[in-house]
Amino acid sequence: MSLVAHSVLGAFLFLFTISQDKIQAPEKIRNASIVLTNESEDSPTEYLHQPDVAEQLDQATDPVPAAAAAVAAQPTMNLATMKKPDRSGIGLAEALVFDANGMSNLPERTRSKREFQLSEEDLALIEADRKLIKSRMPVGEPTTISVFGSGKLTGRDFVFVIDRSHSMGSGGLGVLHASRKELSNAINQLESNHKFQIVGYHDRTVTMSTRNMLPATKENKQAVANFIGELAAYGGTNHEGGIVTGLAFRPDVIVFLTDGGYPELNETKLAMVKKWAGTKTQIHCVQFGAGASQQETTFMTKMAAQNDGSYRYIDVNKWK
Repeated sequence: MSLVAHSVLGAFLFLFTISQDKIQAPEKIRNASIVLTNESEDSPTEYLHQPDVAEQLDQATDPVPAAAAAVAAQPTMNLATMKKPDRSGIGLAEALVFDANGMSNLPERTRSKREFQLSEEDLALIEADRKLIKSRMPVGEPTTISVFGSGKLTGRDFVFVIDRSHSMGSGGLGVLHASRKELSNAINQLESNHKFQIVGYHDRTVTMSTRNMLPATKENKQAVANFIGELAAYGGTNHEGGIVTGLAFRPDVIVFLTDGGYPELNETKLAMVKKWAGTKTQIHCVQFGAGASQQETTFMTKMAAQNDGSYRYIDVNKWK
């Protein structure tokens, strides 16, 4: 049994050794090559030898030297000695010199002449606009007036904004009665080329005649006293409504007459008044009260200062 076992093991080791030798020692590779020939009836057969083929294969495996060699083999070009082709048309770039003074303008296009003619309706509208613009232009020299001893008020167009709330009537300060004579005297100083308007306000506003600037004619001057005499003093006070209505006429001068009661104009509303007045309209303020003024600064003093105007306080007790 031992002999049989050792014989089988020895045979197995012999076969394993032979198989490993075959794997580790492959058969020797034989070199082969292809020979190219060029046959012709008039010339002998030419052979491309194996060394030439090997040299070409070596060059092909290294593309960079091969490409460099191909570039080096190209003939060099001398631009200076090259013969320029004779071509008609535009010349060389260095010969393209433009003279802007000699260049022509864009080609003129022939256009048919068209004549436009305005209709009679269009002409009438244009004439109406022309008259309206002319009517708004300053006419004649400005004049200077004074109201309740105020400073000199100079302009061509004047608007008098007067408070007609309860405190301004006969049951209060009695300003409306005094204003009837005072405003009539001031407006009588205007010439025919000047204009005026009177705005009475409490919680609403009312104007003399229509809501337009009135020429200072004799008839319009005579109507002033009657208009003020018919203003009944009642209701609350809306200073903003009165001053905004006066600004809507775009006058040179606004004379603002009130006792300055509540509610006063705050800073926001004063800025709005300044914006609407612009650089055209001056606002002069006359404040009424019983006794000495209790405030050095009021919304009226601010509004006058912001709009190139003047401020005056009147103690109505001195009228008595």
